[in-house]
Amino acid sequence: MPLDKINGKIRVYNYSTSPVGFPSQHNQQGVFLRGRSEDEEYVVERVAFDDIEAENSKSDLFKVGRLRFHPDEENEIYELLGIEDRENIMDDKELAQVLMDDSLDNLKRISKINSMTLITRMKSMLFVLERSGKNPPHNTVEAVTERLNELKNGGKRIQNSVINRMLEEDKKRQEETKLQETVKDLVKQVEMLKKQNEEKDEIIVKSQTAIHQLLDKVETLISVPKTKPDTLLESKETKNETKDEKKSNKAPNKSR
Repeated sequence: MPLDKINGKIRVYNYSTSPVGFPSQHNQQGVFLRGRSEDEEYVVERVAFDDIEAENSKSDLFKVGRLRFHPDEENEIYELLGIEDRENIMDDKELAQVLMDDSLDNLKRISKINSMTLITRMKSMLFVLERSGKNPPHNTVEAVTERLNELKNGGKRIQNSVINRMLEEDKKRQEETKLQETVKDLVKQVEMLKKQNEEKDEIIVKSQTAIHQLLDKVETLISVPKTKPDTLLESKETKNETKDEKKSNKAPNKSR
């Protein structure tokens, strides 16, 4: 989609109540965008694109969203200006949302801001929020104040900063969580080994019972008396004698 240019000028938006101005190659009075009133969402003015390019090379007005462009044209304009890091491009509403968030990730984000313009906007927005009855979290207020002081001192980190304290607390929490998980794993392993031992004991008991039963059967078989061959022969002879006696008793008396 081509940019909506009129005489080389594109739409620039100021969502803040504070005015913004910067030099112009076409007007000695420079570029000026007044701050919006309370009942306005934004103020829009057309600005020469080469003035925008020149200002972008010297300041971060556009890099941090102090001034914005039409939503349908922003991506293309940022590419033309070479602005790749768009995470910090925020209007006042987005800025307020960031300042009401005291999560560790958000505080890390604040602690990494290198734009004095953005951190100054944040400091001003904190005042606006407090004045309107919205109280930003204490840790967020401290993080913004500390980062502002750090940037004023060349970016040197404050050792006992809120972010460092929270990082230390987070590290301890992670270590405790890791320790608890390790303990749980060890308990599971012990229970598993205990169960395996119980199963082994049961198998051993069953095996021992089976062996005892088998030995009992073997012992029973051994204790049964065996019939000897001599006894069998003697029994056979006795039977034969009995048969002979019966025959002799049945023989007729010839003398009669």
